[in-house]
Amino acid sequence: MATANGPEPEPSDDADRGARGGGTVQIVDHALLVLKAIADADRPRGVRELSRDLLISKSSTQRILASLERVGLAVADESTRKYVIGPAALTLAWKHAANSDLVGAAAEVTARIAAVTGETACVSTVVDDRRVTVHEVESSQPLRLITGVGRPYSLFAGATGRMLLAMLPKERLEHLVREHTAAGSGSGSGPGDGGGPGDGDAVTLTRRVEETRARGYAFSRGEWVNGGCGVAVPIGTQGTVSAALSIYGPEARLTDDRMTELVPVLRSAAAQISLRWHQPG
Repeated sequence: MATANGPEPEPSDDADRGARGGGTVQIVDHALLVLKAIADADRPRGVRELSRDLLISKSSTQRILASLERVGLAVADESTRKYVIGPAALTLAWKHAANSDLVGAAAEVTARIAAVTGETACVSTVVDDRRVTVHEVESSQPLRLITGVGRPYSLFAGATGRMLLAMLPKERLEHLVREHTAAGSGSGSGPGDGGGPGDGDAVTLTRRVEETRARGYAFSRGEWVNGGCGVAVPIGTQGTVSAALSIYGPEARLTDDRMTELVPVLRSAAAQISLRWHQPG
């Protein structure tokens, strides 16, 4: 962008060496910011726009991307030299799933819930203020809904998002509500986790979350795709990780009565997961 005195200066290497918060290493912080930016993007990202958006000098951004590309965490298009997440990220995701205490505690129970209910069963947590599925067992039915492990969705959308919000400390919830209402309505959501009822002012959103906390479960209906429904219950919190158990399916099977009937089943399953999750390794 040009200014009255000429082109706008790029972030300098001096800026890269600015104050470090929380005892972190700034070059590592910057590398992780770049990695996260290309992972979160819905299109390839170039060096210049990454530098501008992340306030990291162009030379540092280029060096970081070269390092990420060398280890397979980033891939550049040969013609455009724009970057997307690389295949090595799949190994990191697989390692997390293989070694996660939560996934290990939930795998058997989640499979049983999918078999008992006939619907897709998921375990989700909060990652970077988004709802992310960490384990999913798909329904065996021809007509089914899935979320996709690792895909981020809005917390302000549907049953799972509301359930996870209800488990957060009051201060963090208030902060997220303020950010969400300031940014306008969210759009990223998933099966049973749509955008409509997630919209509204801070008072309305907070009230909906408080109602969910008081009930101890959440329903959603037709909020992402017409005819899609979801039910969510809390698993619990360990350290900084909060987790919820959910099922998703079509409204032809998940009627209001059916979802109500399944709440005790899901609560019992969530309690089993919580007990296994909190046991010492």
